[in-house]
Amino acid sequence: MSQTPWRDKEWFISQFIYEGKSINELSKEWGLDWSSVDRWRQIHGLPKHSEKEKIIQWYGIEIWNNIVERKKHSYSVANKRKAEIMYKNKRYEEIHGVEKAQKIKNKISLSNKNVKRSTSFKENLSARQKGRKNSNWKGGFYSSHVYKEVDRIYVKQYVLDTWNKHIVIERDYTCESCGKKTIACNGHHVLSFTKIFDAICFYLSQVNQLNTMSVITQMHIFHKQHHDKIYKCLCPSCHQHIHKQDNFAIRNWEENQLLYLLEPYFSNPEPSLKFRGNAGD
Repeated sequence: MSQTPWRDKEWFISQFIYEGKSINELSKEWGLDWSSVDRWRQIHGLPKHSEKEKIIQWYGIEIWNNIVERKKHSYSVANKRKAEIMYKNKRYEEIHGVEKAQKIKNKISLSNKNVKRSTSFKENLSARQKGRKNSNWKGGFYSSHVYKEVDRIYVKQYVLDTWNKHIVIERDYTCESCGKKTIACNGHHVLSFTKIFDAICFYLSQVNQLNTMSVITQMHIFHKQHHDKIYKCLCPSCHQHIHKQDNFAIRNWEENQLLYLLEPYFSNPEPSLKFRGNAGD
């Protein structure tokens, strides 16, 4: 049964109903076709997520609300990914066309017209948005030309898919925060993917080797050497909790303790960076 958990009705209910995972999510986790997972849902006699009345009647309103919130979150993540592909580093004219872009600019200009702000207000506003205080802070080494040379979405999917699975298997599907053992555990970057990505892109740009495959290669080398430090295995609830805004200070402190791992990429990098020589270790 441990190899075929979907045959266990109680296990299926816990994942599909109480955890609120969709048929598509379960099919990816279990390596099954979605139609096979849905067939097992029917065998176990469970309602679809769209059957609101049955779910509320059988399991309660709280379970229904949990399913709805999970779907909203998944839609939000998907929309952010689409937005990153469609809009990142693009001007208004490229996104909306010249005519609509001008209307947007005129609207912004009109809203700021005749608005007087004191010198102290401007200085405080500027101070609040400089360096690490800015929400777009990338560690001080961001370069816009990276996104012209490298497909970041592809790098992220390829690298995270590999190492998330590795860390979960290595830690035996056990959450390092609450100790819960579940197949739904996933990897959490203590040192953020963005900072690792930008450091490696900085190094490769210095040696004129900036391209998607070179970034993927260096990302794998870095993860192979440091995955025990930069990764945690967390269950969905603990992973969601650590990413709440209230815990930003904790995440930031933990990340700062690991920034020394990126120093070799900025200390006068040469083509024979020592990380590359350790690829087979």
